Amino acid sequence: MTDQPNPGTNPGEGAPEAPKVPPDASSEVTQPYVAPEPPMPAFEPADAGLNAPAQTVARDTGTFGGEEPTTKRSNGVRWAIAIGGVAIVIAATIAILALASGRPSPSIAVGYMPANTMQYAEYRLDLPGDQRAKMAGFLSKFPGFADQSNVQAKLYEVFDRIVMLASSNDQSYTANIEPWFGGQIAMGSGLGSQSGSGGGLLGAAVTPFGGDALFVVTVKDPAKATEWLKSTIGEKLVESQYGGATIYTLGDSGSGASFALAVTDKVLLGGSDATVRAAIDSKGEGKLADDAEFKAAFGSVSRDYVGFGYIEYRSLLKSMVAMSGASGLESTTVDDELISLVPEWQASSMRFEDDALVGNTAFPSIEIGYEAKNKKSTLIGHAPAGTLVYAESHDIGPALLAVVDRFRQMKDLQEAFRQIDSAAGVVGGFDGAFGWWGDAAVVISKDAAGAVAGGLLIAPSDAAAAKRTFDTLRSFVVLAGGGSGIELRDVPHGDATITVIDLSEAAEASGASMPPGVKAEIAYAVTGDVVVVGYTEAFVASVLDAGPGPSLADDSRFSSLVKRVGEENIGLSFVDVKAIRELIEPLVKPAVPQEQWAFYEREVLPYLLPLDAFVSSARIDGDVDRLDQAFTVRTIK
Repeated sequence: MTDQPNPGTNPGEGAPEAPKVPPDASSEVTQPYVAPEPPMPAFEPADAGLNAPAQTVARDTGTFGGEEPTTKRSNGVRWAIAIGGVAIVIAATIAILALASGRPSPSIAVGYMPANTMQYAEYRLDLPGDQRAKMAGFLSKFPGFADQSNVQAKLYEVFDRIVMLASSNDQSYTANIEPWFGGQIAMGSGLGSQSGSGGGLLGAAVTPFGGDALFVVTVKDPAKATEWLKSTIGEKLVESQYGGATIYTLGDSGSGASFALAVTDKVLLGGSDATVRAAIDSKGEGKLADDAEFKAAFGSVSRDYVGFGYIEYRSLLKSMVAMSGASGLESTTVDDELISLVPEWQASSMRFEDDALVGNTAFPSIEIGYEAKNKKSTLIGHAPAGTLVYAESHDIGPALLAVVDRFRQMKDLQEAFRQIDSAAGVVGGFDGAFGWWGDAAVVISKDAAGAVAGGLLIAPSDAAAAKRTFDTLRSFVVLAGGGSGIELRDVPHGDATITVIDLSEAAEASGASMPPGVKAEIAYAVTGDVVVVGYTEAFVASVLDAGPGPSLADDSRFSSLVKRVGEENIGLSFVDVKAIRELIEPLVKPAVPQEQWAFYEREVLPYLLPLDAFVSSARIDGDVDRLDQAFTVRTIK
């Protein structure tokens, strides 16, 4: 793993900083300034004699192989050496620039966080690295942002509206906040608060950024930041000095329940009085960046980002269990086993691409007793062409049985498993019910008429075992449904048979009324390639037809989306945002007043039209599991 720069330090510290804006810039809205490339130096010969006619050169009388080297051969060797040297220099320069340009640097806020921080998040409105240009490309798909050179002004316009709305038109972003705001916001905390009742993990809940949370906002003008604080909060602030910073306290500092704000030369701090004072004492050189888990988490991020989050899951849960024990609640061995299935840390980052908002999550792989492997989907070819939502996981059966076996060995759960095994014995226990499961996917689709249906698709690793399971379940339905109005019927469909469980009479007998167009039925089919259980016979038929016919796998748009997050994976998700919107709009339009629909079409729809799709892929990357996500947008013509 490549070592990342120390997040607690300011990259490039000690070196002259390139100007961010032209020296003569005077407008409020500025674009990032790129210094002009220096001109190539004028070529001057190393020796004036190099321009003179060639002269005879005396050569060494030494020979090689009995022959004197020729001048032509010597020049060829020199040129070869020179060209090779230039090629090496160019290749090295390209490699260095590629590594340097892709290396992210976190907010300076990391340096103010306590070493025991378990939850941390930062947001980079200063748009580091390539994120300003990428965000401009992304926003260009939306109304009002087509001119990428003016994207900063448009963003400020949006921020102004938000701040004015939040402050009842008392403030605006450009007039009151932008003059002092440095562009970076961060939050961090240790253990969250405990809530609820009951023992073990179920009796405690994580409150995001609970406990002694610290908020850090970078400032570019401390005096203006101080002025803004005073004008916004006013007489409620109690001012004092500490460690070269000005602290403004809300509440009784002696009670320990006060909230404090402090302005230093670099940041605006917020939190409990003790937390803020500790942050001031750190001088931005705290040790969180040296924490092994944080370093590994930040090391998983390889590109510039606009958002980064970190959580130390395992330590957080251990602390919660310990807190439960201290309060008299009993911790169980189940808690310990659950904690062992939780990763030590998780890191999440978000960045802009020209056509997508991209998210990446990473965490250490967890040993569950089954070694999963990345591979291509075996079920996409069975998903109907009109699929709206697709969520697939690989090797469900082996993974589930491995986890069950771990819990089965636990003394606290043996009685529960005896009861479960007794109930599941009719289908061969856990092994009989799930041992034949390979890849599995949840699918929601619409047909040509716009009817929505869905269900579960399973790629059976043992088709005979799958058939035995469903034959057993069928016999139960027949026995239980004879006097309750449940009807079974078998419908031949090509080489397969679709079994329909019709609940219409049972629903009528119970007095339940189905919405228009909704059928009270469940259907299933078992083949050697796919097992499908779902709502409506038509959906099951569409899955069976998709195998040899048009399917989601034949959709070029879907294929390109999957390629950007990884075709070989352990799980895949897809949501067709555009198709879902187009499906919902005709249903909503008749139900709302005409003027409201006109407002939607005029003020809301233009911003929804560019939204295209969401796709994510979970994959194993060495000793780290990764989840790559992309929310794509499109150009509306």
